[in-house]
Amino acid sequence: MPIQSTLQDPARLPPTGDRAGPSRRWALTPTLVLGSLAAAVWASGVNGALFRTLNAAAAGLPAALWAMLSVCGTVLGAVALLAPSLKTQPRWLASAFLAAPLAMLFSEGGKRYFDVLRPAGFLAADSFNLIGHKLYVHAFPSGHATTVFVVAAVLVLAWPRPERRLRVGLLALGLAALLAFSRIAVGAHWPLDVLTGAAGGWLCGAAGVWLSARLRFWEGPGGVRVLATVALATSMALLFVDAGQPDVRLFRIGLAAWGIGGAAAALMRGREDFQ
Repeated sequence: MPIQSTLQDPARLPPTGDRAGPSRRWALTPTLVLGSLAAAVWASGVNGALFRTLNAAAAGLPAALWAMLSVCGTVLGAVALLAPSLKTQPRWLASAFLAAPLAMLFSEGGKRYFDVLRPAGFLAADSFNLIGHKLYVHAFPSGHATTVFVVAAVLVLAWPRPERRLRVGLLALGLAALLAFSRIAVGAHWPLDVLTGAAGGWLCGAAGVWLSARLRFWEGPGGVRVLATVALATSMALLFVDAGQPDVRLFRIGLAAWGIGGAAAALMRGREDFQ
């Protein structure tokens, strides 16, 4: 890779010196805060009461809003959202893909091991607000929360301008929290599921960024085309998979088009763009 290209793109540089300190703090602090909140909810025994309060409060906003946010928090939705970044910041999606095996092991392994009932499997149907498909089992931890906090972590920790990391971090954490909260709003998860999934997702995302600094396949045209091909396929899948929210089909089509367009733009990059 030419020296000039490396110097012009800070995202291509591995963390060194002052860059490493903020990255380590950002990798650990959100995980510790979210994990502490999850521990507090578990120890205090307020998980059920907190769910009812938050779910009832969210019912004051349109159901379609929470359904759309929930779709964005799926793996398919998250990849589609990131797809347009492939043309200028392929490291983000590469980091997310590298984090995916750890995130899946954490989320799916936890669901099978703990086998916690979801609100619909524990509460009376008329006692809370349910939006979308009724799910009964495998509540802990929330896969959606894990996914969106993986994405938030890779955006923040691989942001090309470290001096803006605080501003970007606050925005990314706020948006990720909103997307994760949508799982409580639609009645699919307990607060403990969401907080634990968020903590694990952020840590997995940090691991993905760490790996992307060492496995630098995303810097060349071949690696970007592989990422774009996967993003194209997953975005197209949104046209056929309702992600548990069948009433927001037009939104899913729009999100799929966003991802397809972004992936196609990356596939059309010429070799000269990587010089």
